[in-house]
Amino acid sequence: MKRIFSVLLIVLLVIPALGTTTFASNTVKAKVTESSTYFDGEQKDLNGFNISNNNYFRLRDLAEYFSGTTSQFDITWNKANNAIEIITGQAYTPEKKASSNYYSSNRNYSATLSTSKVLVDGQLQSITAYNIDENNYVQLRDLAGKIPFDIEYDVQSDRISLFSKIPDHAYRVKTAVGTESNAVSSYFPRWKSTVTSYLVNNNDGTVSVLEANKEVTIESYNEKFELTGNKSIPFELPIFGGFYSGEKYNYIAFGQENREENDNKEVIRIVRYDKSFNRVDSVSIKGGESYTVSPFDSGSGSMAEAGDTLVFHTSRTRYTTEDKLNHQSQLTIIVNTQTMTVTNDLGRFQKNHVSHSFDQYVLFDGATHVLVDHGDAYPRSIVLNKGDGTSYNEVDLFNIPGKIGANATGVSIGGFEMSSANYIVAMNTIDHSLVKEYTSYEMVGLEKDQRDIVLSVLPKANLSSTSVNHITLAKYVSANQIASIPKLVKITDDKLMVLWQEFDKEPGDLKYVLINGEGTATGDIQTIKNFALSECSPIISGNKIVWYTNNNGYRVFYSIPLN
Repeated sequence: MKRIFSVLLIVLLVIPALGTTTFASNTVKAKVTESSTYFDGEQKDLNGFNISNNNYFRLRDLAEYFSGTTSQFDITWNKANNAIEIITGQAYTPEKKASSNYYSSNRNYSATLSTSKVLVDGQLQSITAYNIDENNYVQLRDLAGKIPFDIEYDVQSDRISLFSKIPDHAYRVKTAVGTESNAVSSYFPRWKSTVTSYLVNNNDGTVSVLEANKEVTIESYNEKFELTGNKSIPFELPIFGGFYSGEKYNYIAFGQENREENDNKEVIRIVRYDKSFNRVDSVSIKGGESYTVSPFDSGSGSMAEAGDTLVFHTSRTRYTTEDKLNHQSQLTIIVNTQTMTVTNDLGRFQKNHVSHSFDQYVLFDGATHVLVDHGDAYPRSIVLNKGDGTSYNEVDLFNIPGKIGANATGVSIGGFEMSSANYIVAMNTIDHSLVKEYTSYEMVGLEKDQRDIVLSVLPKANLSSTSVNHITLAKYVSANQIASIPKLVKITDDKLMVLWQEFDKEPGDLKYVLINGEGTATGDIQTIKNFALSECSPIISGNKIVWYTNNNGYRVFYSIPLN
């Protein structure tokens, strides 16, 4: 159990060789602290002491580890005034010659009361300081509120956690189970993997986080993002394949491998739950009817519903073919939810066949479903299929240069939505003119994988590749930064938002821009510092866009007000 530790925790301020310090006669014993210390979830080594059962840590370490965050501050020594000056909001200036003091846990040290003054942003503070080996130490409880960061202490593990100040419209929250990082990165995979973190709008002001690791966990949060409950569901088959929150029911897909190519073996099970995640029923797909040896392989998977029809658009590795290979492709499953039965042909080559399919999306436009795939061979494009399971209208939204089947394509999809008049895919892409050759592993000649943020916009009234409009929202090719795969959020039929994360060496600013139903930006690109996107797709909750990110063992909700 954690509790705020601002009374007990004391920070050590070390300013080596800063000049003469006047000492009082009060001297107490100090020992090296045994507490572990974490900064924003990462364990850091600090020179720490325990004095009268209180913990002390180097302020210069704090300044270094918080530099670049909302809690950054710098330290200078004012010799004339015999004062330590702290300037908040500024990046830390490291010591010219870093301190290399070694402290033994087997000996006692003398801590002497100091008369050095402490100023924070030019204001004299009433702070008690100690001196050990010509270095100054200051209590954190005196600095609380003056240098903005949060503190938690876990008694059982003797763990001190320091957190940088949370940005406006963000909320650090408690979790019922351990978290695994789901933050986006500057790495672009050749193919996607199953999404394992979801955020659900419960339509009552609350939201639920659903994650799939060794089991499915559901954690509920109220409108203040306070944890209100949790539940866990065991996997019914070994592989998690995806989740969907429908109007009346929730759906989870599970699967298992079928390397032996047993026609009667269950390879996919779609389980239906009520809105409290009580199991209702399920539908099964066998190996023989779906030609599947590995479900959900090298794809993301997506579900959508309209009335009594549920579509699960996913991927699979298929049975061995005449060339003695197991080829990967999409797999589209259409379920009648009244009878929980599959209504379409799941054969080796479906009417909307895409091979290889490295990413999958599905939406309903009225009673007709619309699919999007990232193909690298047949076809080698971002491809849209609109149909009913028996026939489809196929449109190439973005043709990808290179030889058929080369896994490296230089593009990634981030979202698929529709406006009143258009289908819109948010994606990123390299400058393909820079590539000499595409292989299964690399793009030969491309020095750095930098990608522009692009929309592919297809008019509903003209389902033809010649009518696709490509709109570049942000250019990153040959820039200093890298942009993540973008997210796409539908706000209304003719108002959407595109979001992405910038990267230099470390995660940088969050960028977003509003677009209309034609895909045209309606304003300038906006910047939010210290926000972090994740695998979790943002949702609309109330009058804001909301998502969450797990990082370094803790969870933060982020929101963008829409007013």
